[in-house]
Amino acid sequence: MIQVFQTWKAAFKQNKWLIMLVVFFLLISAMLIWLWQRTRQAEEQYRQAVVLHQEQMEQTQALSKALHISQMNAKELQAAYDELKTKPPAASFTVKAPSLELAAEQVAERINKQDTALSPAALEKTERTVVVKNDEEYKVDVLKINLDKAWELSAGVGSHRGDAYIPLGVQKNYAPNKAVAAEVHLVPEELARGKIKTSGWEVKHVWRF
Repeated sequence: MIQVFQTWKAAFKQNKWLIMLVVFFLLISAMLIWLWQRTRQAEEQYRQAVVLHQEQMEQTQALSKALHISQMNAKELQAAYDELKTKPPAASFTVKAPSLELAAEQVAERINKQDTALSPAALEKTERTVVVKNDEEYKVDVLKINLDKAWELSAGVGSHRGDAYIPLGVQKNYAPNKAVAAEVHLVPEELARGKIKTSGWEVKHVWRF
């Protein structure tokens, strides 16, 4: 038993930094998984169809708040909605209701309940569903939206000239096809001692397509 313990102790000393690196990576992974689960739960709630008025569609800040989306996504949605109004709808269906307000609420409720009597286009799984009360043409518009994420975080492990490092990155998407990203390389040996030290960094502009 003592010999086995000594063998394990010697193995730990020889691979101490590798073990520390693996443990740190597992902790980071566990944290990211927890954040992903929390985000997924929130996103499932935000996927529910909501009723908006045309006035809200015209105000970027109000639209961003109502749908829990970034202002960049809100501006993209406004532009897409203005363009869609000039084109025929992908699908049409009729709803009987005493008022346009009630018709919009009924459509949102039926979408959330996945009523198969509705058009498949209205039941399509997307990140956001907006039911817009169109007073000008006295109809209800259904918008199915997939979002462009405003922020992205990254973490991992790497090696440069035999030296291990932990890259932590953040990216800000400020336009549909443009972003700014920054990354720092942490020294795992210093992290094991409770200190933060970087071995490198980079800042870059990203073209997305």
